[in-house]
Amino acid sequence: MKYEYFTEDLKEKLSVFVKEHLDDGTVVIRNVMKNNGVRMKAVSIIRKEEKATPSIYLGQYYQEYRNGRSMDSICKEIFGIYLESMETFRKRINIEQLGDFETVKDKIYYRLINYEMNRTMLDDVPHFCFLDLAIVFYLCLDCDEEGITSVLIHNFNLETWEKTPEEIREFALKNTWEKYPVWIRDIEEVVSEMIMRDLRSTIHRDNPGVVEEESFYGNYNVSDVKRVIQEEVRDLKAEKDMKMYVMSNQIRLNGAACITYPGVLRDFAREHNSNLCIIPSSVHEVILIVGTEWDLEWLNKMVRQVNKEDLEPIDILSDHIYIYDREKEEIVY
Repeated sequence: MKYEYFTEDLKEKLSVFVKEHLDDGTVVIRNVMKNNGVRMKAVSIIRKEEKATPSIYLGQYYQEYRNGRSMDSICKEIFGIYLESMETFRKRINIEQLGDFETVKDKIYYRLINYEMNRTMLDDVPHFCFLDLAIVFYLCLDCDEEGITSVLIHNFNLETWEKTPEEIREFALKNTWEKYPVWIRDIEEVVSEMIMRDLRSTIHRDNPGVVEEESFYGNYNVSDVKRVIQEEVRDLKAEKDMKMYVMSNQIRLNGAACITYPGVLRDFAREHNSNLCIIPSSVHEVILIVGTEWDLEWLNKMVRQVNKEDLEPIDILSDHIYIYDREKEEIVY
């Protein structure tokens, strides 16, 4: 079944399901504009008494449907997500207060996005240019281990609040730097932890020091697996002496903005007595390379290839690398 037919069928069946439980619920399918001009289909359940409702994206459900999941099961889950989200929303957020600047000023944060890929959106959004990128602002309505519930700030919000972009930026900088401090780790540690996290389900129940046979690392001791993984990561580097670090914020969301934090790149470059090559791996993180002469042409080619083949379009930050010059204390590109 094609995606368009799937969404039509889902809307019809979900509408029947909603009417059985809600007197005034209406199901709406719409295209939601996301970062980098990406449009994603989402379903919402709208009621007259509600001034806000969650958008539940359908891409994953379409894949699950193609893999054999029933439409009834999908509709039931979507309705459950709606009910849970609305209950949480009512408890934590008073929608009436979003027009009051004094109430929302401590919820204003910023993130870094690609300027060219978002030119149309930026016409309606207060922003500041940073290199060839753009700083935009959002309201963080909720943040937990499952992610962030946020709303992008538009020009009409500033009109309602009677604030200028400069005034919004002042609060966004303070809030973002304080709540989402920088996080820098050696890339070998990060990748090793990611692989080990995926292997947790294959750890032997009776002997937690050994990995189950069905894993690629089957029958190895956990400590040996960690060592092997670190060796494999080192082998992936273009040069053996290349020192690579992942930089993000502590929640690993919108963490590429850390390159704008005051003194972060300066202090890291001083610590390593080196200029820095900044690889924009996504809007959520960057990779810092120190201690080597870089093949800039190869690195730029690699960034473009990863963006094209491996990264979700919505997560792309830039198609080229940046260099931090520690003498000039600035980023060049």
